[in-house]
Amino acid sequence: MKFRPEFSWEFLSADEIAHKSLRALRNHIKHIKEVSPYYRDLFSNISHEDINTLDDFHQLPLTNKTTLSENTAQFISVNSSQIVETVITSGSTGIPLVLPLTSNDLERIAFNEALSFHSTGISDSDTAHIMVNLDRLYIAGMAYYRGLVLLGTNTMRTGVLPVEIQKYYLETLPPSVIVALPSHLRKLSQELAKLGFDSSKSSVNKVICIGESLKTPDMKPNATAKALQEFWGANLFSTYSSTELAVSFCECTQSHGGHAHPELVYTEIVDEHGKPVPDGTPGELVATPLGVEGVPLVRYQTGDITYKIPGTCSCGRNSMRIGPILGRKAQLIKIQGTTIYPLTLTDALDELDMIQDYLIILENDSSLSDRVVIHVVSPPSSVEKIANHLRAVTKKNFPILVSNMATLQSLRGSNRKRARILDWRKYSHTEQHKTQV
Repeated sequence: MKFRPEFSWEFLSADEIAHKSLRALRNHIKHIKEVSPYYRDLFSNISHEDINTLDDFHQLPLTNKTTLSENTAQFISVNSSQIVETVITSGSTGIPLVLPLTSNDLERIAFNEALSFHSTGISDSDTAHIMVNLDRLYIAGMAYYRGLVLLGTNTMRTGVLPVEIQKYYLETLPPSVIVALPSHLRKLSQELAKLGFDSSKSSVNKVICIGESLKTPDMKPNATAKALQEFWGANLFSTYSSTELAVSFCECTQSHGGHAHPELVYTEIVDEHGKPVPDGTPGELVATPLGVEGVPLVRYQTGDITYKIPGTCSCGRNSMRIGPILGRKAQLIKIQGTTIYPLTLTDALDELDMIQDYLIILENDSSLSDRVVIHVVSPPSSVEKIANHLRAVTKKNFPILVSNMATLQSLRGSNRKRARILDWRKYSHTEQHKTQV
């Protein structure tokens, strides 16, 4: 497959994008009823001919992760001979999902990532280090690799390595682009500095940050973004992705919100009833991936809270843009009548250099409030400063417990992601809902 960015809809007018999206969604409904046992039953009384406006589409039922997890076989829409790769979700918010991909799905993923990287200015003249592992059926590393290769970028799968080896590769195979988890890259930067790595002479001019936001809720650079900018002196770009959707929302050269690729996904921000919310208002990210063969979906609830950035991006793209992920819908923190987004807490803790690591644990108490305990790897003398900083940011008091790396790792378990939040709140008398962020 050849990368053809001119095929993208993003530079069309907003009206043209809406017109094409409606036609694509009608075709999607028609197709999914033919190939998906689950949707054939769900849409038994609905025809694609009933979808005459986008508002009509917004009336269709939502699909959530629990339904997909419990009925995976009914969602699979190809026979086994068409499956060429199987991926699995991280399981950070429950039981991991196993998702089959066809060869066309892989090409679609590559095109999606190539569009995202292309929007940041990456080209075939760049050299990229992917500091993300490609093992354990993880889709992200594979997707980034395929997207960069499709762009013609000289791509090196360095993965997550000991700092001495990472330093060797950076110096002997100097990249212009790094793709990495921002918290990992921040720690790596600190370790590189201790080993005498001179970042002022680094070849890196672009950093693609995955899995974690670089922005505060009001779109200002957070502490991690500031630290990475100071060390690398490179342009930073945040990207959000979902295994189930096989799409990414990546910032462009203007670094002001993650662009959707409308030919690959129809995106909504909705309230608790599944209705669209006004631009700039936080709501749940709901998306309908287009062109997926293995497990096609309609109005899939990601569980992530964000908002639509209003207006046209100064880069010229008219595609929808989303703000930072404020947190998981299931993990909004309620304390004495006030709702706190997880991103507010993590951003505040990331601002404090004396904290080597931390873990936020959420539990219920006997009232309607949540109980929040924050474990920190930090000198005992810093507890008061941490508590005061959190109080200044949130207007609330939080217990701070001094811990160690071993304890935090034991609490996190073997999950691939380095969880920053453990949700141990009980949502019923018989079931304890545990998730990680």
